[in-house]
Amino acid sequence: MKHILTAFPLAVIMVTGFPFSAHANNVGNSLQLKGGNLRAVFLDTTMVGEYQEYRDITRTYNYTESHHADGTTDYVEGRKKESGRWNIVGEDKICYKYPRSRYYTQTYCFFVFNVDGCYYKFTAREMTLNRGPKNWDKWSSRAVRKGAGGTCNIPVG
Repeated sequence: MKHILTAFPLAVIMVTGFPFSAHANNVGNSLQLKGGNLRAVFLDTTMVGEYQEYRDITRTYNYTESHHADGTTDYVEGRKKESGRWNIVGEDKICYKYPRSRYYTQTYCFFVFNVDGCYYKFTAREMTLNRGPKNWDKWSSRAVRKGAGGTCNIPVG
């Protein structure tokens, strides 16, 4: 049985010509995190996540980021490690800055949506005027809280 289950995704790729895509699951159950709720999810939490797009420089989709109460972060993507800062801006965005990084040179801000314990981040350009994503499949990254038992949809990479 183990071999049948392992072969199933490969069979789908061979029949359809394309692999499973990583869509936001159960978007009807989504909740945009704001204010205290947004802060509570990230405060003193390590997020284990993946990017929608493959990261050529670090040769991975995956990352972890620890968010400390003092506003600092420890970010790991492949072999790259960065120290940064995080904060909530305008009560509905989480923003990151890595002051000593040569690789991450700007401030990065995201709107965050919770879909059954998987936290999807969208950039401002992917949001509509009423603050919902234009397209649920255009998330930048998604993550779960380490140790919380959450999962995301099918892995990207």
